[in-house]
Amino acid sequence: MTLASSTMSTVERLGLQAVFEEHGMKLLRYCGVSVVNVITGNGTLLVCLEVFELHRLLAVLIAWMVSTIPAYLLSRHWVWQQRGSNSMKAEVAPFWILALIGLGFSGLCVWTAGIFTENSFVLIGVNFCAYGVVWVAKYVVLDRLMWGTRPDIEIEVV
Repeated sequence: MTLASSTMSTVERLGLQAVFEEHGMKLLRYCGVSVVNVITGNGTLLVCLEVFELHRLLAVLIAWMVSTIPAYLLSRHWVWQQRGSNSMKAEVAPFWILALIGLGFSGLCVWTAGIFTENSFVLIGVNFCAYGVVWVAKYVVLDRLMWGTRPDIEIEVV
């Protein structure tokens, strides 16, 4: 194995550098929002399951409702640094649709896991993993379609 084959090429390094320059701090802030969202959502889920002894699907729904509001506000204002009034059509509704997709997937996963166990910590782990699956896709949608850098559209005239 040669030294050249074991290290990144200049082109690869420049590509990673460009990605970090465009997304680095935004991704770190997005991770911070995710930490807040996980703590809020899973904390609420644990309280609903253990303290109030709610049905697991109702507990997931309540946890989703409680955690989605700060997730939207933090994402909009801190991650993508949007100012001005909120647009129901262009921002709030699409954000909640993405959140509903996560909720549906999480609900399905928690319901399925609940067939095999009633252990709250297992159900919280399943919930955590389900939301993790949609995490990257949600970042891309929020960044490319809603608040971030939109890809340049090139129209070729023939």
